[in-house]
Formats: sequence, structure tokens, C-alpha cells
Amino acid sequence: MVLLRRLAVCALVLPGQVQAQQAPGDVVPVPPELPSRTIQTPDDAAPVAGSPILTVDQDLLFTLSEWGKRTQRVLDEEGGKIEAENERLAAQLSAEEATLTEQRGTLDPAEFRRLAEAFDTRATEVRRQRAQVVQDLNAWAEADRAAFYRAALPQMGEMMQERGAVAVLDRRTVFVSMDAIDMTQALVMRLNENPGDGSGTVPMPELDGK
Repeated sequence: MVLLRRLAVCALVLPGQVQAQQAPGDVVPVPPELPSRTIQTPDDAAPVAGSPILTVDQDLLFTLSEWGKRTQRVLDEEGGKIEAENERLAAQLSAEEATLTEQRGTLDPAEFRRLAEAFDTRATEVRRQRAQVVQDLNAWAEADRAAFYRAALPQMGEMMQERGAVAVLDRRTVFVSMDAIDMTQALVMRLNENPGDGSGTVPMPELDGK
């Protein structure tokens, strides 16, 4: 007997879930038992001049930037479209399955088997297409985030020279540090001016699932 399978609604991209793939050589995050800590400095304190080490929070750098905010708006918009289309297709296939089940008693067994197999094949293909849509959106988001960090490197290098630093560490890998050596907010402001929100840097693929 042919098993009729319903459409499995694809998982959607949720805010904050899409992250760039870790490149070889990236710093491994600090283990949970060694959380990073920052010693706060007065609000009117000037950046530490001549510090050989600076820190930056890579996640905040992206999410607080105009580039990151634009990326999240795109993910929210496209994710909403994907969810609506998934629900429409799920309802459509469910109705077709119900109709086919009702006809089972009046159809020749061979004819019912043919129709059931055709339905099963189409439902499987729709499920594959919807999964591909989510995969394409995730791939775009990863490429877009990677492009942001590439664009940020020159600005980060300039700030290192201006502050007399020789290295910038991911803030999450530092056990304890002074807040004054963190360059995240200052770098966000600079990146918002150049390169800005990065619109069109990574073209959005056609998310039709075909």
C-alpha cells in the first residue's frame, strides 16, 4: 500500500540564527567555565593610547552596524515570505490528500495507486524545493556577513595604527580586560560611514525553490 506523505513545513531562518561559517584559524571561543569579563571605565574616559592590544566583539560589530541591521531586515522579510508560502503549500497538499483519500473507495485500486504515487512524488519535490529556499537564504546571509568582515578589515587596521596597537583580539576570548581598550562601538561608527549598509554587495538569489 502506498503511503501518502504530507508536506513537512521547512524550518525558517530566525533572527540571529544565521552566522558566518568559521574559517580555518579563527580563534576558538572561551569555554563556559572561563567567561570573558570587562572592567568598566568612566563614561568620559578617553581610549587608552598606545595600548598594544585592542578588543572587538565580532557579533556586536555586525549586529549594531547599519550593514548588520540591513541584513536582518532582509532575513525577516524573506523569512516571512517563506513561512507564508510554506503554509499555503501545506494547506493545498493537505486538501489534495484528503480528496484523494475520499475517492479511494470509488476508484479502481490500480488507478488509486497511480494517483497516490503521483501525489507522493509531487509532495516530496515540493518539500525539497522549500528546503532549498531556506538553504539559499542561509547561504546568502553567510556570504553577506563574510563580506562585511572583509570590508571591516581596512578600517580596523587604520584604528590599530591610530591607537598604536599591534593586535586586535575577539573580546569573547579575553578572560578580563579594560573596557577602554574595546574598539567595537568606535569601529561601528566608522563602518556606518564607510562602507555603510553594504546594499548590493552580495546579490540576493532567486528564492523560488526551483
